[in-house]
Amino acid sequence: MSEGRVLVVDDDEAFRFAIRKALRRAGFEIDEAGSGEEAIASLTKSPPDAVLLDLRMRGMDGLEVLRRRGGSPARFIVLTGHGSVQAAVEAMQLGAFSFLEKPVDAEELEPLLRQAIGEARRAREKGAEEVPPLVGRSLAIEQVRHFVETVGPTDATVTIFGETGTGKEVVARHVHAASKRARGPFVALNAATVPRDLFESELFGHKRGSFTGAVADRKGLFREADGGTLFIDELAELPIDSQAKLLRALESRKIRAVGDGRETDVDARIVAATNRDLWAEVAAGRFREDLYFRLQVFPIVLPPLRSRLDDLGPLAEHLLGRLGFGTLRIDPSALHALQAYDWPGNVRELLNVLRRASLFADRGVIDGELARRMIAASVFGHAGVTSMRHGSDRAPTAFGSGAFPPPEPRRSPYDGERGADRAGDRSADRISDVGRSGEMPLPESASLAEVERAHIERVLAAQGGNITKAAIALGIDRRTLQRKLKSYGLEGEG
Repeated sequence: MSEGRVLVVDDDEAFRFAIRKALRRAGFEIDEAGSGEEAIASLTKSPPDAVLLDLRMRGMDGLEVLRRRGGSPARFIVLTGHGSVQAAVEAMQLGAFSFLEKPVDAEELEPLLRQAIGEARRAREKGAEEVPPLVGRSLAIEQVRHFVETVGPTDATVTIFGETGTGKEVVARHVHAASKRARGPFVALNAATVPRDLFESELFGHKRGSFTGAVADRKGLFREADGGTLFIDELAELPIDSQAKLLRALESRKIRAVGDGRETDVDARIVAATNRDLWAEVAAGRFREDLYFRLQVFPIVLPPLRSRLDDLGPLAEHLLGRLGFGTLRIDPSALHALQAYDWPGNVRELLNVLRRASLFADRGVIDGELARRMIAASVFGHAGVTSMRHGSDRAPTAFGSGAFPPPEPRRSPYDGERGADRAGDRSADRISDVGRSGEMPLPESASLAEVERAHIERVLAAQGGNITKAAIALGIDRRTLQRKLKSYGLEGEG
């Protein structure tokens, strides 16, 4: 029986040959694409379970493939051979399953692919209509539940504010499920994934021949969502001209397809979401003021994960169950380590850390040492990522006011001694600062290779140069570490 269908996307033919040979030997079915354009075509022609996607390619790069993947249920593992940490972070924010650095280690790739394929298959079996629960008992999440229960049964327009990775689509689905439209369709659009010249076609549809490539009539998402809910994520990405047409659709409940001279009645509730301060976007001329106020009928603000750390335990257990690892146990030292970190990537980052931890867990337990190692490997922390664009990294706190709170102190996994300790005794759980022991901190533009080299060098030094002990501490086998030491020009003993 096949382990699953994998699409390998890379413009390096030699790399594709090597990966194809290794993965076929391991029981996977392999399709190949030598460009981003070929990859997009393959996603619909022969839908894969998982995609290995190089970020840096000629023509359409990997990030653009992620933006244009549409509703593909495949899990994307991005390859970051020559990409910066920030590129890997952007890929994760666009919904990538995980990332690996070239040269790819088959011993790491195969279990990660099996995990990705297993998750994709479970999602298909459960069906897209299953609504994940809002997990946690903190005051912040209880307030979100209250708002959903209040606005759900109405037909009011809802805008959800929150940092990247806080679960805005999950809340949108809860609003839909609590409404009188629950039996109708829930249609989602991520505005960041749509080419700017295709927004109107995507939202309102088009007539055959209305532009180059319009080979058939298309209904558009508004009509697909008729009688249900249209969820528009990354709202601030809408071009100004499309914003004007969205405003008209909201006010008149009529749309006009591209190339059509007639208007069509539509009955879709709008739930929108953004990780930006929309009022700042209005002030900068990037967002229409009239649309801003039209969307502010009922705002819901999602708390960042760092503000509800008491929910981490039940949330982590729920995510492990969702990943198919419900029997894994998180011991108290691991929970302590998780709560000592600020989670700049929020629930999405936690999910990725748990995915990796599940591959290395010994005897069914995630302990503190493993949790700290997985946090240290997180690209969100390495990049010092901020979740909001245009220099802002916070979500609004005052409904309708556009007000943003003063910045909170951020801790990356390398923030060892910096800043006040949130719980007094958590500093012991933090991973040492990049700049410790006289080292120069790495710049935000540092590549993954530079970050990895610095981390390996520190761990090796902490283990007295012993390769075997360093490999155990890093969670990789000795042969893999020896190969990495050689590639980085480092030396060890034992």
